[in-house]
Amino acid sequence: MRILIAVLMSLSLSAHAHAQSGSSGDTPSPSQAKPQEQSQALSNAEALRVISREWNDLVGWLLISERLVAANTPPADCKSEAISPPQFDFLLNAERAGLVTIRYWDDRGAFLKEKDYTNREIIEFAVNGRLQKMTIIPTKLAQKEQVKLEVHSRTGCMSFKVGDYKIEHVTENRSLRKGAIELAAVNVTYSVDYRPIYKQVYSAGKVKIDSKRKANVLLRFDAAGKRWRIIAFDAANIGEDIKPVNIPAVYDKL
Repeated sequence: MRILIAVLMSLSLSAHAHAQSGSSGDTPSPSQAKPQEQSQALSNAEALRVISREWNDLVGWLLISERLVAANTPPADCKSEAISPPQFDFLLNAERAGLVTIRYWDDRGAFLKEKDYTNREIIEFAVNGRLQKMTIIPTKLAQKEQVKLEVHSRTGCMSFKVGDYKIEHVTENRSLRKGAIELAAVNVTYSVDYRPIYKQVYSAGKVKIDSKRKANVLLRFDAAGKRWRIIAFDAANIGEDIKPVNIPAVYDKL
């Protein structure tokens, strides 16, 4: 299961960089690019403040209402009816945790009661069209964590606070520049107390997530607002390797 977020669930867990043009094939990644002098160097103290502020404002989005699973589709937002397989994976775990009820149209999901199918099997049924459309309804347990509810015609989503973060240390801070864009690649260690929805879904999906974690964070200087903003990050438990997924994708699109 991914967090993003996506994840997974349609999580808006980081700001998204909007590409103006494609990058050339020989553009170095943040891990390869050499630090260059820039006019707005990001100090460790400011990095801690920015990351702490933005992460403690993070919200997760629980997709609800009418949905349809589609292969090779980007993660859906509140308005998109077609959701990605990883998002459906999150919803299946949310259902196991008692946070949502999934009702398949025309009773197409009745056969799922025959045995305890795995998430992978159910996702395959959905992608192949055996389940078709569904309606996702949050339970009272999920509604206790609700921050905001959005309804857009036949779709919608419910937002909830991700958790309480304490950014502990900056272990690396490199200045980067891509064209005229000023960036900072910052590595941090942190602790987090996840809210009940996250804990329950992770537990249902048998995903181990520790309170002590680390992350690689990519920040961009907003010249108009004269401030640094997070545009992507990848994280892992403190004793595990961080898989570079979000940062390379965002960096390549700058």
